[in-house]
Amino acid sequence: MKNRFNLKTIFAWFICLLAALFYSYDFFIRVAPSVMVTPLIQELGLNTAGIGLLGAAYFYTYILFQIPAGLILDRFNTKIVVSFAMFTCVLGNFLFSHADGFMMAFIGRLLMGFGSAFGFIGAAKLAAMWLPQRFFSSFISLTTILGLLGGFFTDTVLSTLVRDLGWRNGNEVFTYIGFVIFVLMLIFIKDNPKAITASLPKHQSNLWQKLKQLGHLCLNYRFWANALIGGFLFMPINVLATMWGVGFVQYKFHLIEADAANINSLLFMGNAIGCVLIAFIAPYTDRYRALLIGSCTLLLVMTGILIYLPMPLWLFSIGFILMGVVISPQVLTFDIGKCIAPKGLTASAVSGVNLVNNIIAAVFIPLIGWLIAHMTSFAFMRYHVVDHLIKYQVSFVIIPLSVLLCIPLCFLLPKRI
Repeated sequence: MKNRFNLKTIFAWFICLLAALFYSYDFFIRVAPSVMVTPLIQELGLNTAGIGLLGAAYFYTYILFQIPAGLILDRFNTKIVVSFAMFTCVLGNFLFSHADGFMMAFIGRLLMGFGSAFGFIGAAKLAAMWLPQRFFSSFISLTTILGLLGGFFTDTVLSTLVRDLGWRNGNEVFTYIGFVIFVLMLIFIKDNPKAITASLPKHQSNLWQKLKQLGHLCLNYRFWANALIGGFLFMPINVLATMWGVGFVQYKFHLIEADAANINSLLFMGNAIGCVLIAFIAPYTDRYRALLIGSCTLLLVMTGILIYLPMPLWLFSIGFILMGVVISPQVLTFDIGKCIAPKGLTASAVSGVNLVNNIIAAVFIPLIGWLIAHMTSFAFMRYHVVDHLIKYQVSFVIIPLSVLLCIPLCFLLPKRI
């Protein structure tokens, strides 16, 4: 009996980790354009505004399908849904690698965003099905870690492949990796029948009932405050590390693109370390609000120092790691959203928080690209030459201002979860 229990536990964790690996792949394809800005500009004839639009294309379909993805996952077979979503990501990455112009690359990014809309919430749904409640926050932290490792591999492995093989061949390597993950998901992922029976009673299984519950959730001010906190806290990852961090580091320290990508990867590494800490801390505390207030305050200070003050590269590298650690309590916003939501809307609640996170990224990634490209036309007319670093620093003022807004929002959350 004990061995049977252990095998069930191992299988449950394997299913959830396989879904988390899907999210890691999602994060990899999300970040990929950041390490190939120069070749994309050269081959596709784009400026930074065009690159920003290409990077944000992923988020457009990602955002559009977040709430539908949650409802679909709450109602239909998880294996079919997430496997199809994974295949769409692989197809999108293939098209992007073979793009002969902006439009084909844009369509590829749109397909990636559509498939990725099911990645994180699919992992959360399977965790809610297969794992005990006390491990949910820990699993969300672990899933975030795997996602960040996807970003880390983009900045290290993909940047090297782009340098050695070119951006098309280097990126296509990960098309094949994605196909392997897709096959594994087809074989192993399945729903937990007991969890479906427990979490979806008959009076909640009706789609109309779910839509009514979703409507009540959307009217809950605490849910929106929590989602905005999650989105603004994650801006250094979603906006800085995901898209514009490589260029910023490159101009701040006069590095080549591959070396700047390695430094940028430290932000992912630090956040992964922080998520490990949160995974251990979360089961033993219910004071999530205090953790979020501390995170916002420290992040506000650190963004101001790292973006605007001169410093040696070694000190900046340490600061980037520490900033990633400070961001990590952001993962608690998913558990808060889950606790606020009615029973049976786990995936929808998580998708709602994730939706706001990525709306913020979809707005600010192209906005920062536009500001960098057009800075001289309206802000620094009196200068003949505008330093590239100044363009990044002025554009990045959005980040600390957004983090500052999080502090009063935190006081709208319950003291204990």
